[in-house]
Amino acid sequence: MENGFIILFGLTMLYLAATSRIVSHIRLVALQGILLFLICACNFEHQNALNIAFLTVETLIVKSIVIPWFLFKVFKRAKANRDVSANIPHFYSLVVASIILILGFLIPNYYNASDTMKMISPIYFGVSISTIIISLWLITIKHKIISNVIEFITMENGIFLLSLSVAKEMPVLVNLGVLLDVFIAIYILGLFINEINREFKDLEVSNLSDLRDDNND
Repeated sequence: MENGFIILFGLTMLYLAATSRIVSHIRLVALQGILLFLICACNFEHQNALNIAFLTVETLIVKSIVIPWFLFKVFKRAKANRDVSANIPHFYSLVVASIILILGFLIPNYYNASDTMKMISPIYFGVSISTIIISLWLITIKHKIISNVIEFITMENGIFLLSLSVAKEMPVLVNLGVLLDVFIAIYILGLFINEINREFKDLEVSNLSDLRDDNND
């Protein structure tokens, strides 16, 4: 069951690469939060009560409810329904993301077979690394700033999954530090998007080069 949730988490990245609808991307972020909770729940018998409570709040409440709610608010203000101006067509983006995900499954299993990665679960490691790489790649080809924010969140979800691949025991302070970084980044980016939306009709990354400080005039 646990491996099935991890595989489904990896498949969400293919959907992210294949669709241009931003509202679907936000729903995918919520789905990833639920999947991360289910993955953690499969190992709750190895956790103490404090870790279980924190992981439940972090994944089921923050990642699947609070962050998507904040993104929906930004989405309504931005009035950008789709990101159709990517550097690469979505079909080719899906192909590249599929190749990355397949390599993410194959390479860790190869090294695990050679007893060089005994301490790391191959499926955890492979899907998490694939998620991080796909997110970084999508950030480079997408033009909408809100899309880049969403891909930053999926990259952080991949980092969270990577922490699960290294060790089953997840210190609360480490998770709290990661969660705080995400909150600060999303808050700053949300303010950033609102300010850009006041100056430009469309939230294109290329508009960033036109921003300047009026106080210097």
